[in-house]
Amino acid sequence: MPWAVALADFKKDPSPILPILEQLKTDLSSYVRKSVANNINDISKTHPGLVVELAKYWLGNNKHTDWIIKHGCRTLLKKGNQEVLSLFGHSGGGMVEVDGFSLGAVPVSIGGNLVFSFSIEAKQSTKVRLEYGIDFVKATKKTSQKIFKISEISLKEGQKKDYIKSHSFADLSTRKHYPGIHSLALIVNGKQACAKT
Repeated sequence: MPWAVALADFKKDPSPILPILEQLKTDLSSYVRKSVANNINDISKTHPGLVVELAKYWLGNNKHTDWIIKHGCRTLLKKGNQEVLSLFGHSGGGMVEVDGFSLGAVPVSIGGNLVFSFSIEAKQSTKVRLEYGIDFVKATKKTSQKIFKISEISLKEGQKKDYIKSHSFADLSTRKHYPGIHSLALIVNGKQACAKT
């Protein structure tokens, strides 16, 4: 649970937890299966290799374990782990060409919206995971990147798709914004395709 005290021993060595997750992975309750996925995601932050091997073992068994693995690997996907991306068919960012990446009106005030647009074209048939990353300025004036998912789609060779996206800079309970130069990067299959400030 998010409010529970972290168990340091299991963070160092999560292997004793795996047999429990194995027993719960096909539980009839979606709440239990989501807890399994969240536990796997937590493990991925300290033992990514272990989660990659678990994903290979579980993936393709049934729709429940497929969902668990996809949700449990969300941090690795956002970090651009190429092995995990390949498991879900999102490999080869070079198979997609990005064109016309541009920003709307800038600068953006705190509370305002940043609008950006771009087009993609598949050089050959491929599955595409699209994300964008923003390097947010912190109170210390240093920056920290946050990744946001746009979509996952399949494109045929020569197929094009246009995007117009908007990101809110309104303060949230989980994020406060600070003035400064922010960078926006477009990420295709875990790899940065282009960026603007």
